[in-house]
Amino acid sequence: MVSEWEVRFRSLDGTALVGTVTAAPEAPAVGAVVLVHGAGVTREEGGFFARLAAGLAAAGLRVLRFDLRAHGASGGRAEDITIAGVANDIRAASDHLRQVVGFDGPFHAVAASFSGGAAALHAAYRPGDVDRLVLLNPRLDYRDRYVGSRPYFDGDYITTTGARDLDARGFTEKSPFELGRALHNEVFYLDPEVYLRSVRAPVLLVHGTKDTFVPVESSRRYLPVFAGPAELLELDGAQHGFAVYEDPQYAHPQSQAWQAEVIERVTGFLTV
Repeated sequence: MVSEWEVRFRSLDGTALVGTVTAAPEAPAVGAVVLVHGAGVTREEGGFFARLAAGLAAAGLRVLRFDLRAHGASGGRAEDITIAGVANDIRAASDHLRQVVGFDGPFHAVAASFSGGAAALHAAYRPGDVDRLVLLNPRLDYRDRYVGSRPYFDGDYITTTGARDLDARGFTEKSPFELGRALHNEVFYLDPEVYLRSVRAPVLLVHGTKDTFVPVESSRRYLPVFAGPAELLELDGAQHGFAVYEDPQYAHPQSQAWQAEVIERVTGFLTV
């Protein structure tokens, strides 16, 4: 029997975070894992993370999925979000899970989309905290996303219109959260060719080949950069979130089949 309960804790900078612990008390503990959702959603990831947590817990893993800062029930302002802040949220969630379950065995991280690079950054700087890392359709090149592809940047400099928006309202656009000045500055110093080389833990990347939000070419490109063993599972035809096109509730049988495959593969990777 899998049990769940809500927890509250704070990140390193005091931001209040809210999460859900999932565990099967009767199953011997084989590890613990933090689930980190993508931008613009919550710890449930449309229901996928709840099912993933249940599957992992049934295999003996203690699981904490939490709302990122400025998402769901957690505190913080969207325009203050930074990748370093998210990485610290992951650290705080890991620390809290250790306290909750009193477990000192293997600890893992599973991160989706926007949070993928932040989880890799956490693994790079705190290798003792991450035994295995799973990245689901991960965003790894933040500079390309938040500077290079933005129409209000001309080269490395923001345009007059973009600067006025930052001055007047504190963010440039909502995509899907409000993009603030700190984030636009930070991404210049997050080169995936650099920080991924410090990730020595075994890594599993999972990516749909029809992903239009974070193209699968990104995972293919950066797979060889990781310092430790890394493998890529491609789901042929899957859109972002491992679903068919325009199925945000994951109701289509193919979406459910893809997600079931991911849950099985991730469970096997973390319990090997």
